[in-house]
Amino acid sequence: MTSKRPPPDPVAVLRGHRTSVTALCFHPSKPILFTGDAAGELRIWDLVRHKTISSYRIHNPAAGVIGIATSSLLANKVLSQGRDGTVKCWEFVDGALSRQPLFTIKTNSYHFCKLNLSKIAVSTSQSGKAFLAEAQKKMDPSTMQGIDGSKKDIENAEKTFDMEGEIHKNEMDSFPCCSPERVREIEVKGEILLQTGGLSQLLDAHAKHHSLADTVSSPPLSSGQGKVYMAIAGEEPSVVEIWDVDSGEQVVHLKSPDIDSHGNPTEFSTKSRGMCMAIQTFFSPKSHGFLNVLVGYEDGSLAWWDLRNPRTPVTSAKFHSEPVLSLALDEECRGGVTGAADEKIVFFSLDYDTGMCLLKKEINHAHPGISHISIRRDNRIFATAGWDHRVRVYDYHKRKPLAILKYHSATAWHKIIMPSVQCVRC
Repeated sequence: MTSKRPPPDPVAVLRGHRTSVTALCFHPSKPILFTGDAAGELRIWDLVRHKTISSYRIHNPAAGVIGIATSSLLANKVLSQGRDGTVKCWEFVDGALSRQPLFTIKTNSYHFCKLNLSKIAVSTSQSGKAFLAEAQKKMDPSTMQGIDGSKKDIENAEKTFDMEGEIHKNEMDSFPCCSPERVREIEVKGEILLQTGGLSQLLDAHAKHHSLADTVSSPPLSSGQGKVYMAIAGEEPSVVEIWDVDSGEQVVHLKSPDIDSHGNPTEFSTKSRGMCMAIQTFFSPKSHGFLNVLVGYEDGSLAWWDLRNPRTPVTSAKFHSEPVLSLALDEECRGGVTGAADEKIVFFSLDYDTGMCLLKKEINHAHPGISHISIRRDNRIFATAGWDHRVRVYDYHKRKPLAILKYHSATAWHKIIMPSVQCVRC
């Protein structure tokens, strides 16, 4: 009988946070990691030397940091989100944040839904290997440079502390050592068509029954405008707000009323769905360059919105029996994975021709609660962070488990996959 191999040990453990680490984000082009905790502190880490570069108290200690975001389109800007009702934009230069935020967006949002920046669909069919090779080269410690472009050591780096808030970086190349036999058998269900009626029909119907004032008061949000848009759950927790990061202004909100202009009940009411729990915004070639949004709600449903019609979603489906806690879309924006407070991980696809969301497969596991999901940029693997203190890694295309990472003794709140086939979790 063959013995089961243990999960791989962390390549490095980054210590410094005094409270739970609640948010993680990589710099888009440098070996830098941004982390935020429940006490409102943001730390900047050098991933070559595994040391803290600097730390800042950027949000109210009673509120904490719940989201951090960067983008290559934002250049040297970093966004932070706190439960103090604000999103702040910081300048990041030479390993340090600006003394004051460039601007502060007062969202008046005090719940736990993380902000999300718009992504643009890219094809991974031919560029996957090239992407991995380039990513591994960039993240190779032997070729990395310091944050200022030099090879010099960072003399003023803070000493690390042996404290509770920990972040674990695990080497993905070691995953095959975890036998698939260790993972609970999965339950497979067939493909289910969730809603009839296509995107074009829904948009046409909306145009007939609603005036232009019911749609977007400003020009439709399209990728051709060269802007970065941020989506957050708004002051009214069932409503998604879209903000222009450059101007710091709200441009539109997604809210479906209880009744239409004729006094008839609407098929989809955002208020009846409960709070927004997870958001993903994206531009897809199939949507003619207009911003689309996927929203997971408290009642377990997933809604697909097209910003040309912010009063009615393209389609909706209820994959979960408990609140949707996590949502990830693949790089081609053709499908993704959702996790919730129940025991299911759900694979879905988006059909742009018919405007429908299709259930592809469900994986049932013994421990409910998936707090975060991340799909690697080559669409080969994805990982989940669970309430059972575990990070689980899966083959995205085959939809099969690959490994279970064990280290934490408390809930894994957030996890991201590095381009260099490594994983960071908190």
